[in-house]
Amino acid sequence: MLMFFGIIGFLLFIVFLVKGFISIFRKKNFKKDFMIALASFILFAVMATIDGSNDPKEVAKDKEQVATKEVKKDSKAEKKEASKEEEKQATKEEDSKEVSTNDSKESSTGESKDAAKKADVKASSVSSHGEQATVTRVVDGDTIHVSLKGKDETIRMLLLDTPETVDPNKPVEPFGKDASNFAKQTLSGKTVGIQVGSEPRDKYGRLLAYVWVGNKTYQEMVLEKGLGRTAYLYNDTSMLDQFHKAQDVAKNQGIGVWSIPGYAHVDHNHGYHYQEEKKEETVQTPVQKPVQKPAPQPAPEPEPEPAPTTEFFQNCTDMRTVYPNGVPSSHPAYQAKMDRDKDNFACER
Repeated sequence: MLMFFGIIGFLLFIVFLVKGFISIFRKKNFKKDFMIALASFILFAVMATIDGSNDPKEVAKDKEQVATKEVKKDSKAEKKEASKEEEKQATKEEDSKEVSTNDSKESSTGESKDAAKKADVKASSVSSHGEQATVTRVVDGDTIHVSLKGKDETIRMLLLDTPETVDPNKPVEPFGKDASNFAKQTLSGKTVGIQVGSEPRDKYGRLLAYVWVGNKTYQEMVLEKGLGRTAYLYNDTSMLDQFHKAQDVAKNQGIGVWSIPGYAHVDHNHGYHYQEEKKEETVQTPVQKPVQKPAPQPAPEPEPEPAPTTEFFQNCTDMRTVYPNGVPSSHPAYQAKMDRDKDNFACER
């Protein structure tokens, strides 16, 4: 009977000892299991000691039974240990898979972040103003061709006038080529923002627009370098004050078109006042033989000069049907009431 309790104590010792180790691996509370295992071992030891004086045959049988049970328990414990090892291995494999999955997620996330950063950098270099367009050709300093929404458009820049380089009726004006070269260097093949003004097109069908390079208008760049002046106001003057500030930078320094006295005028639509100096031609005068002068005759009486003819128009609209660009003060059609800005030029556009 005592041996039975000893065997029970031994079995409890084995069970709670194994359970304690399992709790350690699973990071659970293992102290309770080990305490029960220790108490069971003490019970087993006490029972075995008391039963030591019993019959040797019974003791031998009990030992055999205990040994058999221990072998069975050991085999069970080995099986449990093997199953534990398999569970550990499976757990390690799952952890490695999770780590690799997380690494792949992190790498893909990092790649997506890098791609987003690159996209942000690219976006920052492109203007956020107006419609995006690609410059396909530069005509001169204030006129370009762009590809806008799949269509070729001619852009006449608002509030800007640069010296002529392509007008067949005018010579190449000073700083005209400089303005054209600056436009080619700054705009050719670039993506710009086209902000159309309140009056979309001029009489030639060109788009009237502000041209944005990043967060700054191309007009301001030209004005700051003195390669143009404010003009061609049309109906949209929303950025005129800003352009005046940019223009004052070059004007105060006396550079570009402002380096020639009287060449450029602010907000003036009559172009640049420039005349090429005429080259003096040296002509050899032939030697003339002295000719006998005839006797002087009385000079005829001068004929009276005809009275100057005047042309009368009711208003500028009426005048522009005949003189689309207006008339100067020396013209017979000039009327002071039609010269609102008092620049001696009536009904100018």
